[in-house]
Amino acid sequence: MMGIYVDHSSTTPVDPRVLEAMLPFYQEQFFNPSALYPEGRRVQAALGQSRQTIADYLNCSPEEIIFTSGGTESDNLAVLGVMERLGKKKFITSKIEHHAILSATDYLEQKGFSVVVLPVDEYGFVSPAELEKNIDDDTALVSIMWANNETGAIQPIEELCEIAHKHGALFHTDAVQAIGTQEIDLSKTKVDLLSFSSHKIYGPKGAGVLFFRKGVELVPRNMGGQQEGFLRGGTENVACIVGMAKAIELLKQEREGRCAKLSDLSDDLLVWVEKLLQDVKINTPKVNRIPGVINMSFKGVEAEPMMILLGAAGICASMGAACNSSSVEPSHVLKAMQVPADYIRGSLRISFGKDSTAEMPEQIATELDKILKRIRK
Repeated sequence: MMGIYVDHSSTTPVDPRVLEAMLPFYQEQFFNPSALYPEGRRVQAALGQSRQTIADYLNCSPEEIIFTSGGTESDNLAVLGVMERLGKKKFITSKIEHHAILSATDYLEQKGFSVVVLPVDEYGFVSPAELEKNIDDDTALVSIMWANNETGAIQPIEELCEIAHKHGALFHTDAVQAIGTQEIDLSKTKVDLLSFSSHKIYGPKGAGVLFFRKGVELVPRNMGGQQEGFLRGGTENVACIVGMAKAIELLKQEREGRCAKLSDLSDDLLVWVEKLLQDVKINTPKVNRIPGVINMSFKGVEAEPMMILLGAAGICASMGAACNSSSVEPSHVLKAMQVPADYIRGSLRISFGKDSTAEMPEQIATELDKILKRIRK
């Protein structure tokens, strides 16, 4: 294992307790859950229990849960499934969304839909006033992420959702980065659709969820089977779904403790950054942010050599979104926030996890100090 892993916004290690729950479904209980013999019925029951566990955590009905391969598929099914079902032609999202949403908007535009991409302020927040200004009665769906994957900024979901409903539009939120730290109660939060992914909460890759509230109709993207109420055909990834449910069960027990620890770690990192580093801009907002995530930019520095030198020092961090971390182009999120040109190419995201240690903030800042001096020299 690497020395310091601080890229938990990209992915988390599978919790040993999750792996233990998964293993039987690769061998002893490998049966197809659609089979009618008793062994298949038992596997189907495990799927049902997993769906119930997740529904209980979100405070919704099991029938409102669709299992997917992850956040990207959930986002695609939500956006394209709604837009291709309803007669309305307008879709509204924001400039800081994950590419799963932004790429879907390109597809919609090619199909003749009207798309509005809302700006954000310098702290990365979507303004409810901007949504109010752009929404109309022809708007079918509004999709705004709960928490940004690069900066950790928590959006005003309740207010945005209320505006959408006032105009007769549905509201979807990408909660991939929010699920691990935010309290999500779908009996109180009136979003119509919500996406999340297992591998951000110490579950396996390859499993995700789309919540769709009763009454919402979707056009399926995966056809060819009756699974997931004919909305997502294909034999279910049983082991990963069971693992995801176990990760949710552990999250329910441990979320408050994890959040307190993550808050302390990110606060400590900011103290050490201020103490040791020069010409740095903190892109993560001071308030309304998820704990454990700090995004910062360094003046006159390119991110790529910084990442290489950090990696050589045993520190695994990120330039931003995991799905785009190999790109040397400036982050679309930081562009939307209008981060100054002499800072934007030198961005770094540190995202702590439940097993990060109290020594890490000082270690990271100290190593960054050495690296930045070397690069600038």
